Amino acid sequence: MLELWLIRHGQTDWNRQQRWQGQTETPLNQNGMLQARQLGARLRAHTFDGAYSSDMGRCLETARLSLPGHPLSTDGRLRELNFGVYEGRAWTELTDAERKKMGRWWFDPYSEAIEGGESFVDLSARVEAWLDSLPPQGSFAVFTHGGVIRSLIWRVTGPPRDPAWTLTLENCSITRLGFGREHINMHCVNDCAHLQPFEFYEPDLEETPAFDERPAQ
Repeated sequence: MLELWLIRHGQTDWNRQQRWQGQTETPLNQNGMLQARQLGARLRAHTFDGAYSSDMGRCLETARLSLPGHPLSTDGRLRELNFGVYEGRAWTELTDAERKKMGRWWFDPYSEAIEGGESFVDLSARVEAWLDSLPPQGSFAVFTHGGVIRSLIWRVTGPPRDPAWTLTLENCSITRLGFGREHINMHCVNDCAHLQPFEFYEPDLEETPAFDERPAQ
């Protein structure tokens, strides 16, 4: 069986400020570095056959802090969803017209592409290509982003059908999936047992808008 430990990167300042990061380079903040070190104590208790990472700096830094000295393969296909013209911005900074556009994407992220960016179909295609390139068995740590992890979870559960859907993935959380010949096992989602409770913050906007008011459909 192929076992993937899907790890979301540590916290950045843009996470705390609730800004869409997408494919913009943003470093871990002090809390993110602490989270990565706490994660390391958990990962070192497990033997991995290999480790993969998005080529974005925040994932590479998380990997180096949590698995120091471990060989790491980087892959651009593990990058976050491209948020186009909205990268670096927060929901509260959008105009009414922009909120309507983002609202349409929020309710149908597979059909709608973000202006200048991607849809979840685009993201899923590159993640599937990466998944197909992996060996059929082994245990691997994968340092990536919330959008990538969501796409792999939705590969198992199917995409959300309700416009009120949400799936929280904390910084430095672990989601573990097992891929067999005829089935997929979902062992855990958003496992944060290795993190101190006082390090948690409300879900952020790296991948999805938090609507203070319900956007127009």
